[in-house]
Amino acid sequence: LKSAKGISMKRSTKGEATYPPRPPVSPADYSIYFVVDAIVCAMVATVAIIIAVNRDSVLPCVLAGMMESKLGLIAHEAAHGAAPRWLMWLYDAAMGSKSQWIAKHNKQHHIKTNTLHDPDIQLSPVMRIHPDQPHYWFHKYQHIYQFPLFCLIPFGLRLQGVIYLHRECPWEEILKHWILATPATLLYFVWPIMTFGIPGLKFFLVENFTVGLIYGCLFSVSHVNNLVTFSPEAKSAYEHQLLTTADWAPGSTLANYFTGGLNHQVVHHLYPHYPSYAYPGLSKWLLEEVKGDYMIMGGGLSAALRSNSKWLRKMGKGGEGMKTRRGGEGR
Repeated sequence: LKSAKGISMKRSTKGEATYPPRPPVSPADYSIYFVVDAIVCAMVATVAIIIAVNRDSVLPCVLAGMMESKLGLIAHEAAHGAAPRWLMWLYDAAMGSKSQWIAKHNKQHHIKTNTLHDPDIQLSPVMRIHPDQPHYWFHKYQHIYQFPLFCLIPFGLRLQGVIYLHRECPWEEILKHWILATPATLLYFVWPIMTFGIPGLKFFLVENFTVGLIYGCLFSVSHVNNLVTFSPEAKSAYEHQLLTTADWAPGSTLANYFTGGLNHQVVHHLYPHYPSYAYPGLSKWLLEEVKGDYMIMGGGLSAALRSNSKWLRKMGKGGEGMKTRRGGEGR
């Protein structure tokens, strides 16, 4: 057990292994849970935006953003085959693109985690996350300005999605995308502008800022912190995931639900086809079975954010940090 400012690292070392151990149970079918969850979240988001526009208050837009982020997390699991595949189209219903997400997230981030080829790391020169990225004077503030940048994530994803869709996808998918995206476009974008003019954009902006802030925090803290490694000299893809990923609040049922299992990021990267409902049990089992480092940040999301901030401040000062650790030994 290695601790630093509320952060703990638990290590399990049981024998040599090239592939992750086989879980004691097969993935259970939680389809009905995902479907009901998606329906409830969509209904709450719709009611929230209607109330916001009718009362000219942006506060309900925060709730709508929370619900949209949960819908995106359901689509995230569907893209990995952990939820009914058709729920992937929630990305398109929210004006994004399921195909672009799979190409970026499943086929790049999950395979090239924490390397210079990981799209989640390729933020230079705006941010310096990887030790091999160039350093600029303004990076000393990146642990602060990352949060307003998080708010822009939904806009970037939608733009990337539309570009990818029209460049790489068949016309049938493009047509289906715009059909699915029409209701959300009318409700969140067109209707408020027709009601209030340009100021009506405030509802769309606040809702999306909320989504972006949630996604930015959830998707970054498990891979960008002072415990994980960047471009590790791993013996296998399995070991690579263990060295580049850390869990937080694995014992929290609420955290597991609201994050779609992203607090169990190690389990997710090793077993992405398992639904998040199974992650708490898999986490306990994996800690006993896995070979290598199973890193867990104690203290919940606040501790994970502190660890994330500590790493970004180190990179902002021009430090090299732990670049190529293997087997728990770093620089």
